[in-house]
Amino acid sequence: MSEKKLRIHTWPDKILRKRCRRVKVVDDNVRDILDQMHALMVIHKGIGIAANQTGVDLSLLVIETPDHCLKLVNPRIIKKEGRSKILEGCLSFPELEIEVKRAKKIWLSALNEKGEPVDMEVEGVMAIIFQHEIDHLSGIVFIDRIPFWKRLKIAGKLKKIKKITKNELSK
Repeated sequence: MSEKKLRIHTWPDKILRKRCRRVKVVDDNVRDILDQMHALMVIHKGIGIAANQTGVDLSLLVIETPDHCLKLVNPRIIKKEGRSKILEGCLSFPELEIEVKRAKKIWLSALNEKGEPVDMEVEGVMAIIFQHEIDHLSGIVFIDRIPFWKRLKIAGKLKKIKKITKNELSK
C-alpha cells in the first residue's frame, strides 16, 4: 500500500514539468496509486488525471469514460491522424479553459492495471483526453500547446493560479 496521500498539484509546481519515470513492475503499490488517483479525480470532477498531477513521478494515468474507468501504465502514442480543436480544462490549472489543437485520432499502447499489454485506437474527445494526459507524463502542460500570443492573453489567469498555488504551499 502507498503511504503517500495524494493531492492535486497546480501550476507552476515543478513536478508538472517533470518527465515521469516508466513503471518497471505493475504491483499492488501501483494499483493502489491508480485507485487513489481515480478517487482524487472523481472528487475534483475530472475526466482524466496523470500521476505527476498528484505528485507521483510514475507513468500512470486514469481516464473516466461513460462506460468504465481506464487505468493505464506507461502509455504512449504510436500514431496520430487528423486535426481537431477543442476547449480543454485541466485539474492543475483551476478555472482555466483554452482551445488546443490536437490529433483527431490516435493509436496508443500501454499496460493495464494487471500489467497486461493494451493497444487502443481512440478518436474524438477521448483522443483529446488521452493526448492531454500523456503530455502531462512527458512534462508538457496544455498551455505549451498554444501560440505565444494566446499565452499572453491568459497571463492574468496564470498569475492568479500561481498565487493560489503559492498560498496553498505555504500552509
